Amino acid sequence: MPRIIAGALLLGAAVTLLAPMLTYPFGRDQGVFACGADVLRRGGVLYRDFWDLKPPGVYYLYWAALAAFGRSMLAPRLLDLIWTLATAGLLAALGRRLLSPWMGLAGVYLFLARYALGFDYWHTAQGDGFASLPLSLAALAMLAAERRRSWWLAAACGGLVGAAVIIKFTLAVFLALPFIALLAARDQHRRARLLRGSAYLLGSAAVVGGAAVYFWSAGALRDMIEILFIWNARYAEIRPTAPMPIVIAYQTGRFLLGGEHLVLKLTGLLAMIGVADLALRPEAGRLRWLLPGWLGVMLAQVWAQGKYFEYHWLPALPPLALLAGQGAAAAWRLLRDHVRSQLLARACAAAGLLALLVSFAAGYRAHFGRAINYASGGLPAAEFLTDFNDPRGDFSITADLSVASYLRAETPPGDPIFIWGFEPIVYFLADRRPASRFISQQPLVTAWSPPEWRRELIAALLSQRPRCILIVHDDFMPWVTLRPYDSAEELARYPELADLLRRHYHPAARIDDFDILERNR
Repeated sequence: MPRIIAGALLLGAAVTLLAPMLTYPFGRDQGVFACGADVLRRGGVLYRDFWDLKPPGVYYLYWAALAAFGRSMLAPRLLDLIWTLATAGLLAALGRRLLSPWMGLAGVYLFLARYALGFDYWHTAQGDGFASLPLSLAALAMLAAERRRSWWLAAACGGLVGAAVIIKFTLAVFLALPFIALLAARDQHRRARLLRGSAYLLGSAAVVGGAAVYFWSAGALRDMIEILFIWNARYAEIRPTAPMPIVIAYQTGRFLLGGEHLVLKLTGLLAMIGVADLALRPEAGRLRWLLPGWLGVMLAQVWAQGKYFEYHWLPALPPLALLAGQGAAAAWRLLRDHVRSQLLARACAAAGLLALLVSFAAGYRAHFGRAINYASGGLPAAEFLTDFNDPRGDFSITADLSVASYLRAETPPGDPIFIWGFEPIVYFLADRRPASRFISQQPLVTAWSPPEWRRELIAALLSQRPRCILIVHDDFMPWVTLRPYDSAEELARYPELADLLRRHYHPAARIDDFDILERNR
């Protein structure tokens, strides 16, 4: 009974820690994922009926969230909370096996604190964060496979890595870890290690190959390859112009020791102490390389992407947090072994823990104060939502909600709409289907896009005849398109679309950065 009570209290504390994140509306990426989930809900197929450059996993997770919790911006946030708590539970199990129960528990709460305070509405409920759960489960399966010398557990580990890969391709680097474990198992016959190595690869290939077979059977594999491996390859070449070693060092240091709140910096510092402790103490165990190795490959996959968006670092959080728990224990051992007075050592440890708790409390209040005020009824929704308008001016959730309200009033539920701009969230908020698979203007304006995509759009608009077409201003994104124009300016460079709008549509309204055109009667 005491264990049950303690577990319930710990779970309650974890839920309370994350609960304010349920107030977050969507950012632009979440709007894209929800739009893709809607296409799936209506029986469409990704890539064939929906153009976006992410692997398929995240859209199916959003589809599951909307199916389970209702069609709202809350549903994916609720899935994210549950998913993050499940990941925390796996980290507790990993910490117990690799470190100790107390260090694992410390890692769990540092993981939750880092996620809650280090990532805002734009960077949570992202595929990179969802991938942490299958990777954490893969780490547990790998430990069991190597301990029991089991090929089927190795295949399960590979399958879990495959599940993470269909959420984010670069996470395939996790497979380096079981092969390091196989190389370290020199007391075994080579044939047994070869069998498990094959199982790791085949398990991963089965999941990824199964997804490929599904898209092939749905007639979307060619579109998938064209988008994810051809168009996306050119987009991936857009990188910072500074020398790569400088960019990597700066961005990694910013992730480890940066952040708005002191507790984030302390977590990174403790993790670095944890890495040093595991490296320098042979008694740390045969698998002392696993957590630093896991962190290393997760950092490497961020470096490989070269974009350094905040959410790209999310898969590094689980090993970082467990290493921070190890670092906290190492700091205590240093105090205990090098301070003559045990009373003074305990006082210093208590002071350090108090500083961590105070910094967390201050960060929590600063980060979630308005969210808690809104949830408790002390802040009107209209005022609260203005916190989530991008100060650069290229995204406004309040404008998106206003436009969606207009479209729901002016168009029948079954009618399609089309948005010339990077605002696919409006499709979801208005609950209107896209008239074309091109949910944003980006693939139609880049220099490396095939010209037949433009012809495909015109054919779709003439066929679907959407009641309303929206033209977006101030949404230029040169870091994606390499073009200094917003969508409204791009019309002058797309005469076929401009001519279609001139012949078949007339201005109906202007809401914030949206020109709304209606089809002529």
